[in-house]
Amino acid sequence: MRRLIKYIILFALLFCQGTILVEGKTTGILLPRDSSYVMRSPDADFLEKYRKDAHFDYERNMTTAPGLWDWIKRWILERLLRVKWSDKSSQVMDGVLYAFVIFFVLGLVFLIVKHRKSFVFRKRGEGLFGEDAVEYNGEQEGDVFSRMLQKAEQEKDYTLAVRVSYSGLLQALDKKQLIRWEASKTNRDYVYEIRNPEWSRAFEDLSRIFDYVSYGDFPVDEAVYRNIKQCFADFRKEVEK
Repeated sequence: MRRLIKYIILFALLFCQGTILVEGKTTGILLPRDSSYVMRSPDADFLEKYRKDAHFDYERNMTTAPGLWDWIKRWILERLLRVKWSDKSSQVMDGVLYAFVIFFVLGLVFLIVKHRKSFVFRKRGEGLFGEDAVEYNGEQEGDVFSRMLQKAEQEKDYTLAVRVSYSGLLQALDKKQLIRWEASKTNRDYVYEIRNPEWSRAFEDLSRIFDYVSYGDFPVDEAVYRNIKQCFADFRKEVEK
């Protein structure tokens, strides 16, 4: 029993000693630092100085490569006009090029509207305005196509004669109200407008001949033209009865 008490007392003494050593070490860590340490803060204009420095401006817009429009302006100024590139010369060239593009587009639209589809397909011997137009445009009156046909036959221009014959036929059908001529319509549209089935088929055949001769460069000599002319004449007799 006494031996047990001795062991307990010895254990208690050892435990207390270890606790004291640990507390001593902890106390040593929390000792105040060297008194020579001085806490400092930045000057009042510290941040402002860096804000004004361009090297630290990360929000500025980066210079982009010149586009096609700028390249064209620069090429015209420096290569054609021998003018040094500058902001002022660039602005002047902007105005000149914009004006040129606007006038070009307006001129192109004017030509397309005025001459419509027939402008693309015009060939020799054909006028551009008024009654001299080879294609029927809904405005020619009287025997204008008869006179043009006579002249084409005298000059032995049989390709032109076929085109004039077809235009005269459209004029006759329009005047008889068998078709309603419109610039946007095709020859196929007129085939469907003719109510008489026999006339519709005959007109379709004549339209095919006209296409071959006018746009397919089908050769027409005097013998071939006589046959074509007879076909046109027979059809017109039926229509104008």
